[in-house]
Amino acid sequence: MRQRALTVAIALLVLLLLLTCTVPHATRNAREREVLSTVLREASRYDVSPAMIMAIIRTESDFDKNAVSEVGAVGLMQLMPSTFSYLRDEKLGEALADSAIYDPAVNIRYGTYYYAYLSEQFGDPATALAAYNAGEGRVCEWLLDPSLSKDGVLTDIPFGETEHYVKATLAAYRYYLEKYNL
Repeated sequence: MRQRALTVAIALLVLLLLLTCTVPHATRNAREREVLSTVLREASRYDVSPAMIMAIIRTESDFDKNAVSEVGAVGLMQLMPSTFSYLRDEKLGEALADSAIYDPAVNIRYGTYYYAYLSEQFGDPATALAAYNAGEGRVCEWLLDPSLSKDGVLTDIPFGETEHYVKATLAAYRYYLEKYNL
């Protein structure tokens, strides 16, 4: 009797572990599928890799459209409201309310535009990602430091958080290239 109770307890523990390990993965897959068509459309519009946009979303928000960071970045692509306003007013010239940043399709469009802008400005995907995370002004300063850059490309990122962000996003990029054949 005691042996059977132990076996049942172990089986329940294994089932619980399986559920807790697979539910987040299943949730992420469902969230990925929800945004994929928007990502494909916007990546095509701004001529960037859809795998990179998927990777940015995964690293920034893990596909949580309601994500808000400690510093106030919002949505799937974790746009700062000031960046959103700048892009809206100075680059895209759209008459959108500030609250539009919370709309997943708008957030993806603006985040994709911003990444495309940074890619064009910096030329190197890793450097553009560093600017997406740490800010383009900061990356411009880093590029002026020969101990951190060579030929306009960052060779060393002095912020651990940004270095981790770039590595994680590039790994996710490779994953999405393969997963969706993008």
